[in-house]
Amino acid sequence: MKTACINAMAVRGLLLHAATRIEAAEAELNGFDSAIGDGDHGITMRLGFQAMRRRLSELPEGMAIGQVLREAGKAFMGSTGGAIGVLLGRALINAGAAIPEAQDVGPDELKKVFGAMERAVAETGKAKPGDKTMLDPLHAINEVLSGSDGDVCELLSIAAQVAQTAARGTANMVCRLGRASRLGDRVLGHPDPGAMSFALIVAAFAEQARSLSQSTQVAHI
Repeated sequence: MKTACINAMAVRGLLLHAATRIEAAEAELNGFDSAIGDGDHGITMRLGFQAMRRRLSELPEGMAIGQVLREAGKAFMGSTGGAIGVLLGRALINAGAAIPEAQDVGPDELKKVFGAMERAVAETGKAKPGDKTMLDPLHAINEVLSGSDGDVCELLSIAAQVAQTAARGTANMVCRLGRASRLGDRVLGHPDPGAMSFALIVAAFAEQARSLSQSTQVAHI
């Protein structure tokens, strides 16, 4: 059965499942960060997603998808410090702004969301592909999805796969931005924590979309 689109309540479900996965991966994400940073990336991500979880529980059920994404982004950004708070927060806010009238997220809306997220991260962080940042998996997703067809579950599955590959691939890159850029070649062999956490978020989206495929929150064609 094909998943044509997901509605606003299902979008909340994707975000909440991502929160659960991030919370469970806190120690692992801290480990990635300890090699090239302060070792607190997992803590920061957990705090951000916990704030997002609280904010989502306060939103009225009828709120549009775009506004849900914007509120999620603002909650994350308002509760976290460092670059990741601003980058992921603005990415979600811009994603919501990209589909302001959408009642459901289908393939076209999904591509708009990821495109808006990449632009937000690139503009906010002054990053480009290859800089060893969260932008690397985002760029890989958009490159692949631009030539891909399928329903939402299929596209999210593709996105999760390419995001994981791209995030792991940042281990072969030298940091060009932030404090880790001062480490030079010492960062080689270590993936970027932000790239890894973003890949985990997309994987969680794909998992939740599959689990919702038989529910009333999903429209089928």
